[in-house]
Amino acid sequence: MPEPESKVVTEPTKPTGRVVNPGRLQLDPGLLNASLAAPWQRGGAMAADLVVIGALSLLAGPVLGLLTGLTMASIGSRRVSKAKFWQAFRWVLIGLGSGVMILSAFFLLGRPLVRSGAFNLGRLADGPSITTVVVPPSAGPTELWRSVGALQEQVEQLSADNERLRESARGNSLLNAATDFSSTLGLTFGWAGVYFTLCTAWLNGVTPGKFLFRTRVVRLDGRAITPMDAFARYGGYAAGLAMGSIGFLRLLWDPNLQAIEDKIAGTVVIKAAGAPRSKHGLAAD
Repeated sequence: MPEPESKVVTEPTKPTGRVVNPGRLQLDPGLLNASLAAPWQRGGAMAADLVVIGALSLLAGPVLGLLTGLTMASIGSRRVSKAKFWQAFRWVLIGLGSGVMILSAFFLLGRPLVRSGAFNLGRLADGPSITTVVVPPSAGPTELWRSVGALQEQVEQLSADNERLRESARGNSLLNAATDFSSTLGLTFGWAGVYFTLCTAWLNGVTPGKFLFRTRVVRLDGRAITPMDAFARYGGYAAGLAMGSIGFLRLLWDPNLQAIEDKIAGTVVIKAAGAPRSKHGLAAD
């Protein structure tokens, strides 16, 4: 009589490291058949938003610092991952953002909200008086040295005048620090980053430009857009520019009209009037 075959039961191996997360791969059923925003609507909304950003750039530097700190704190306020690194990093963002807001608010006290030179269209001040130094062709060594000395004195005088003008325009040292700090924030983040991050997150995927053209950004899984989602989508604009605008043009042939920023953030742009109702918070205007 043959002996029964023994079956070896093997337990499935537990994956190590990061695994595929099905959460962001899900599609909200309420998003199906939603009307996508036309390319001309998206282009018009972007143009309108750039006009608003241009107007915001007229505000004083500490205002940008204040809103940049608020953006950083907003990004860190939402728990987007259970990883220990993110838990520590989000508190760093909150602390750093709070510090930036406090410093910016301090330097904003007593200063105008609009940059003082933004609308300065008056006549420029007269330049310094410069004496013409004439060297005759038959000048000897003594006259040449005298002319060189006169030119050297004028160079030193112009350098001193230039330094005085710079100091009078920049003000005291504390204000210099605030101005330099705000300028650094403007170069690394700027009004565009503040604008698209805060508006997209706080206004449920709508910016003033999108409101004007009746469009809205929504996540594919139907959940509300977080500040981190909005910031990642803004980063997609930089990626699109780095790709020579090909990343933006891909919405012309993508089935869901997703540009590079939508692919990065997992979003689509739909017509706001046709926004579906969903248990995750999507609703028509």
